[in-house]
Amino acid sequence: KGYRKQEKKRPFLTKKEIIALVAIVAAIGLGVLLFNLLYSDGSLKLVDGVPQTENLESSLLATQSVNDETHYYKVGEAGQIEGYTRETVEGVIAYAPSYQYMPDDAEAPIDSLTVRAGNRTAAEMATVMLSNYVYNSGIFGEVPNGIQETDLDGRHVYYLISNHEYQDDSSATDDAATDATATDDAATSDTATDATTTDDAATDDAATDTTTADTTASEAAYICTQELTAFVQSDMNENFSVCFEVTVQGTSEAGLDEEALAAYTDSLYLTEEELLNYLAQAVTAVYPAQDAQ
Repeated sequence: KGYRKQEKKRPFLTKKEIIALVAIVAAIGLGVLLFNLLYSDGSLKLVDGVPQTENLESSLLATQSVNDETHYYKVGEAGQIEGYTRETVEGVIAYAPSYQYMPDDAEAPIDSLTVRAGNRTAAEMATVMLSNYVYNSGIFGEVPNGIQETDLDGRHVYYLISNHEYQDDSSATDDAATDATATDDAATSDTATDATTTDDAATDDAATDTTTADTTASEAAYICTQELTAFVQSDMNENFSVCFEVTVQGTSEAGLDEEALAAYTDSLYLTEEELLNYLAQAVTAVYPAQDAQ
């Protein structure tokens, strides 16, 4: 019988190859660890959920959700504006408020200036804002000229000017509720005296109430708002921006037709040049040094 020589089975990896593989894996793990320790996306350190930065009470903080956690990015600070009183307006996300500036002059043609952080670049914010107006014009109003651009004190600005007019029918609702209550009281009193008379009175009162409500709704005042919204790239983080708003608002007399409403808004709304002049004031809240140069 012949003798069959069996070859010795070679291992999948040699000892030398195993050592090399372990070294590679260790190097990759160390690289990932160092990356996590040393890499910073620019977000602020949090201590007990509070972003750590100087002048937190006046900071403009953009936010992003990263792995279900809120990351804060400082894009500027909101200082004071001469002739205005600053108020902090808290938002949905903690530590990311907007700052509203109310004119000290009660006769000022604007209602307020507003400064807040933009969670995207200036160009991206303007595009998103325009989309909101286009798809929700019934809520936000219309932007006849779309996105416009200009340079203000050496800074490139993207801005939109919107107009929005809608009827305030809350007074009509209140009046109708008052009339309905009065009718019910009268009907109850009349029932005790004369059932037949009550039915006739209730019918007449209901018709009167319906007419009154319709008339009140058609004669309701208009709330008219003009707003310039502008975006400037942040100096502190290239991924974010600073948003500025100039708001003009007024309430018309009741019962205006289309022509009378147009005349009212013409007297209320500012020109584009006037709005940009107020925007320049708002910008000084964030960039006073640039303004002083």
